[in-house]
Amino acid sequence: MSDLDRLASRAAIQDLYSDKLIAVDKRQEGRLASIWWDDAEWTIEGIGTYKGPEGALDLANNVLWPMFHECIHYGTNLRLEFVSADKGNGIGDVLLLGNSVEGNHPILITCVFPDDYDRRDWVWKFSKRNACTNYFTPLAGFHFAPSGIHFAPSGA
Repeated sequence: MSDLDRLASRAAIQDLYSDKLIAVDKRQEGRLASIWWDDAEWTIEGIGTYKGPEGALDLANNVLWPMFHECIHYGTNLRLEFVSADKGNGIGDVLLLGNSVEGNHPILITCVFPDDYDRRDWVWKFSKRNACTNYFTPLAGFHFAPSGIHFAPSGA
Protein backbone atom coordinates (compact mmCIF):
# COMPACT_ATOMS: atom_id res chain seq x y z
CA MET A 1 0.00 0.00 0.00
CA SER A 2 1.39 3.39 -0.91
CA ASP A 3 1.21 6.20 1.63
CA LEU A 4 -1.38 7.99 -0.51
CA ASP A 5 -3.53 4.85 -0.81
CA ARG A 6 -3.26 4.29 2.95
CA LEU A 7 -4.41 7.88 3.66
CA ALA A 8 -7.27 7.71 1.16
CA SER A 9 -8.34 4.33 2.54
CA ARG A 10 -8.18 5.60 6.10
CA ALA A 11 -10.42 8.56 5.19
CA ALA A 12 -12.90 6.29 3.39
CA ILE A 13 -13.13 3.94 6.39
CA GLN A 14 -13.54 6.86 8.81
CA ASP A 15 -16.46 7.98 6.64
CA LEU A 16 -18.01 4.49 6.92
CA TYR A 17 -17.69 4.67 10.71
CA SER A 18 -19.45 8.05 10.74
CA ASP A 19 -22.01 7.09 8.08
CA LYS A 20 -23.26 4.21 10.21
CA LEU A 21 -23.79 6.50 13.21
CA ILE A 22 -25.39 9.28 11.16
CA ALA A 23 -27.65 6.84 9.30
CA VAL A 24 -29.04 5.38 12.51
CA ASP A 25 -29.46 8.77 14.21
CA LYS A 26 -31.11 10.44 11.22
CA ARG A 27 -33.00 7.30 10.13
CA GLN A 28 -31.46 7.37 6.66
CA GLU A 29 -32.10 4.00 5.07
CA GLY A 30 -30.15 4.73 1.88
CA ARG A 31 -27.02 5.75 3.77
CA LEU A 32 -27.30 2.75 6.08
CA ALA A 33 -27.75 0.23 3.25
CA SER A 34 -24.87 1.68 1.21
CA ILE A 35 -22.09 0.87 3.70
CA TRP A 36 -22.38 -2.96 3.82
CA TRP A 37 -21.18 -5.65 1.44
CA ASP A 38 -23.89 -8.17 0.53
CA ASP A 39 -22.09 -10.84 2.60
CA ALA A 40 -21.36 -8.53 5.56
CA GLU A 41 -22.42 -9.41 9.09
CA TRP A 42 -23.54 -6.97 11.77
CA THR A 43 -23.79 -8.59 15.19
CA ILE A 44 -25.20 -6.87 18.25
CA GLU A 45 -24.50 -8.71 21.46
CA GLY A 46 -27.73 -10.07 22.94
CA ILE A 47 -29.79 -9.22 19.85
CA GLY A 48 -28.39 -11.24 16.94
CA THR A 49 -26.54 -11.22 13.64
CA TYR A 50 -27.86 -9.47 10.53
CA LYS A 51 -26.47 -9.99 7.03
CA GLY A 52 -25.87 -7.51 4.25
CA PRO A 53 -27.67 -4.24 3.51
CA GLU A 54 -31.08 -5.91 3.90
CA GLY A 55 -30.12 -7.21 7.33
CA ALA A 56 -28.89 -3.78 8.40
CA LEU A 57 -32.22 -2.27 7.36
CA ASP A 58 -34.13 -5.06 9.12
CA LEU A 59 -32.17 -4.40 12.32
CA ALA A 60 -32.73 -0.64 12.09
CA ASN A 61 -36.43 -0.80 11.18
CA ASN A 62 -37.45 -3.58 13.55
CA VAL A 63 -35.10 -3.23 16.53
CA LEU A 64 -33.17 0.04 16.76
CA TRP A 65 -35.62 2.66 15.51
CA PRO A 66 -38.64 1.27 17.38
CA MET A 67 -36.53 1.43 20.57
CA PHE A 68 -36.00 5.22 20.52
CA HIS A 69 -38.01 8.36 19.87
CA GLU A 70 -34.64 9.84 18.93
CA CYS A 71 -31.01 9.10 19.60
CA ILE A 72 -27.54 10.43 18.95
CA HIS A 73 -24.30 8.49 18.69
CA TYR A 74 -20.91 9.89 19.58
CA GLY A 75 -18.13 7.83 17.99
CA THR A 76 -14.56 8.11 19.19
CA ASN A 77 -11.22 6.33 19.55
CA LEU A 78 -11.33 4.79 16.07
CA ARG A 79 -8.09 2.91 15.50
CA LEU A 80 -7.48 1.37 12.07
CA GLU A 81 -5.00 -1.21 10.86
CA PHE A 82 -4.57 -2.58 7.37
CA VAL A 83 -4.18 -6.33 7.07
CA SER A 84 -3.55 -5.97 3.35
CA ALA A 85 -4.18 -3.40 0.63
CA ASP A 86 -7.86 -4.39 0.50
CA LYS A 87 -8.59 -5.49 4.07
CA GLY A 88 -8.62 -3.50 7.26
CA ASN A 89 -9.81 -3.84 10.78
CA GLY A 90 -10.64 -1.28 13.36
CA ILE A 91 -11.91 -0.74 16.85
CA GLY A 92 -13.85 2.24 18.13
CA ASP A 93 -16.03 3.32 21.02
CA VAL A 94 -19.55 4.69 20.81
CA LEU A 95 -21.72 6.52 23.31
CA LEU A 96 -25.43 6.63 22.53
CA LEU A 97 -27.90 8.94 24.24
CA GLY A 98 -31.58 8.67 23.46
CA ASN A 99 -35.16 8.83 24.66
CA SER A 100 -36.56 5.32 24.78
CA VAL A 101 -40.00 4.56 23.47
CA GLU A 102 -40.65 2.25 26.40
CA GLY A 103 -41.27 4.53 29.36
CA ASN A 104 -40.13 7.62 27.42
CA HIS A 105 -37.03 7.94 29.56
CA PRO A 106 -33.48 8.82 28.61
CA ILE A 107 -30.97 6.03 28.21
CA LEU A 108 -27.21 5.83 27.91
CA ILE A 109 -25.52 3.01 26.00
CA THR A 110 -21.80 2.54 25.50
CA CYS A 111 -20.30 -0.01 23.13
CA VAL A 112 -17.01 -1.12 21.67
CA PHE A 113 -17.12 -1.84 17.94
CA PRO A 114 -14.49 -4.20 16.51
CA ASP A 115 -14.95 -3.93 12.73
CA ASP A 116 -13.62 -5.51 9.55
CA TYR A 117 -13.58 -3.63 6.25
CA ASP A 118 -13.03 -4.88 2.70
CA ARG A 119 -12.23 -2.94 -0.43
CA ARG A 120 -13.73 -4.35 -3.60
CA ASP A 121 -13.43 -2.58 -6.94
CA TRP A 122 -11.79 0.33 -5.10
CA VAL A 123 -14.75 0.82 -2.70
CA TRP A 124 -14.47 0.29 1.07
CA LYS A 125 -17.45 -1.12 3.01
CA PHE A 126 -18.10 -3.03 6.21
CA SER A 127 -17.57 -6.78 5.99
CA LYS A 128 -18.14 -7.36 9.71
CA ARG A 129 -19.28 -5.23 12.63
CA ASN A 130 -19.71 -6.36 16.21
CA ALA A 131 -21.35 -4.29 18.93
CA CYS A 132 -20.04 -5.24 22.37
CA THR A 133 -22.12 -3.38 24.95
CA ASN A 134 -20.45 -2.00 28.06
CA TYR A 135 -23.45 -0.18 29.56
CA PHE A 136 -27.18 -0.08 28.83
CA THR A 137 -28.44 2.30 31.49
CA PRO A 138 -31.71 4.19 31.95
CA LEU A 139 -30.97 7.66 33.31
CA ALA A 140 -33.47 7.96 36.17
CA GLY A 141 -34.36 11.50 37.16
CA PHE A 142 -33.31 13.02 33.84
CA HIS A 143 -35.29 14.10 30.82
CA PHE A 144 -33.79 15.12 27.50
CA ALA A 145 -35.53 18.36 26.56
CA PRO A 146 -36.48 19.01 22.93
CA SER A 147 -34.13 21.23 20.95
CA GLY A 148 -34.72 24.94 21.27
CA ILE A 149 -36.02 24.74 24.84
CA HIS A 150 -33.01 26.65 26.15
CA PHE A 151 -33.70 29.54 23.81
CA ALA A 152 -37.24 30.22 25.00
CA PRO A 153 -37.84 33.78 26.25
CA SER A 154 -37.62 34.10 30.03
CA GLY A 155 -40.93 33.56 31.73
CA ALA A 156 -42.14 31.34 28.87
